[in-house]
Amino acid sequence: MMKRILMAAAIFFCATTFSFAQEQAAEANPIVLPMFGNKPKTEEQQKKDEKFLTSCDKSFASRQEASKFFVERGWEYLNEGQVDTAMYRFNLAWLLNPDNKDTYWAFGLVTSAQGQNAQAIDLYEKALHYDPKNSVLLSDLSSSYLNLYKEKSKRKTLKKAIRYIDQSLAVDSANAFALYNLSKVKFYQKKYADAWDYLHKSREINMNQIDYAYIMELVAQMPDPKGFFRSETQPQ
Repeated sequence: MMKRILMAAAIFFCATTFSFAQEQAAEANPIVLPMFGNKPKTEEQQKKDEKFLTSCDKSFASRQEASKFFVERGWEYLNEGQVDTAMYRFNLAWLLNPDNKDTYWAFGLVTSAQGQNAQAIDLYEKALHYDPKNSVLLSDLSSSYLNLYKEKSKRKTLKKAIRYIDQSLAVDSANAFALYNLSKVKFYQKKYADAWDYLHKSREINMNQIDYAYIMELVAQMPDPKGFFRSETQPQ
């Protein structure tokens, strides 16, 4: 899997540049939906898939290796802002190896960036089935639960977010994204001093995951005790 900083950059791009029209177009085309939209394929499409698989069998030592190759190409396209092309590569990787956790992880990241948090959770949980102690994956999953909680504040949703954050930090106590998510949990619980504490712990490890809109929400409730963040949108 690509490093967290690379994923964060890619998903930030998705979240800030997708237009509604682009999303609608993506929905209309199964090749850029996770797992080809889980829709039945025509005979022509099936033949195309078989031709692709046969070609990969000749070019790679195994389908697992080929799947890994297409996941990597997908991340490259995603970081270039070519979201549809990236999703198609992720789908090819999934076609080659439906047991490749990174395909489900990638699908989850993109759908989460598109605001489809319930779908993202399902996809992350599929990835987690193959790698249940992956700290970064656990923190990504917790993030989607937090997004879902922000949409509709249900206690059980927040509890699930906390559970996955705890699991993530149990594996890697220095996971900056998990610490950032824990800060948001404390914010939702109105424990603002604790929210600042975990935010700074996250910041000291890695600034890349921080959303400045969230910082402004926190500042509005309680000034930064350390004075690092103020009312402006940039750190001092």
